[in-house]
Amino acid sequence: MLPELEQLLVIQDRDQKILTLNSDLERLPHEEENAKLRLIGDLKAKEAIEQQIKENEISIKSLELDIETRRDTIAKLKVQQFETRKNDEYQAINHEIERYQKDILGLEDNEIELMEKGESLMESLRKAEDSLQKTQDIVDKEIQIINDRRSHCKKQLDETSEDRKSLASSIDPDLLNEFERIFKSKKGDAIAELVNGVCTGCHMKVTPATAAAVRASKIIAHCDQCGRMLYS
Repeated sequence: MLPELEQLLVIQDRDQKILTLNSDLERLPHEEENAKLRLIGDLKAKEAIEQQIKENEISIKSLELDIETRRDTIAKLKVQQFETRKNDEYQAINHEIERYQKDILGLEDNEIELMEKGESLMESLRKAEDSLQKTQDIVDKEIQIINDRRSHCKKQLDETSEDRKSLASSIDPDLLNEFERIFKSKKGDAIAELVNGVCTGCHMKVTPATAAAVRASKIIAHCDQCGRMLYS
């Protein structure tokens, strides 16, 4: 094999590694986003329960206000009842007092139901928070792994790029440009092995003259079909 091809094969190895590392780095943000998306379901469930708790507390406060208003009304009615001297007015006020007292009992029953509902919601919130925390722990670990991979890839990329730069400095610029052009157009390999007269890059048979030139290893021969540099 021509020494130039041997050097270019080493450079091709570095270029392929650089492609892989860049691909990994481009994929990592998507993996990180997908990991974070797993939190959304648990977070929404927790927020929904918190909203229910808030609405339940508002309802309880509203009932307490209604109860207090009726108690104030009863107190005023009792004052009126004490001051009246007419029996029919006294009885009418008494009926009003009884009606308000009955209302209070109904409101207090509703308040007890809401308080029991509040306890149930708090238990649901605790479970939702536990579930969210477990998911958060898993996601945090995944993101840490992703960050470690990112640091490792960047380090490898810097080292490989520097190595590639050093290797390329000893190659003829025109030959290097030709290699880079083919590598870019073929998306990953500019040099392929010739096996039994077949280019392993495009899997097509070359002409006998090309096959002979590859075996002779005096010039850099190219595949008649795909244009890749060939070696035997």
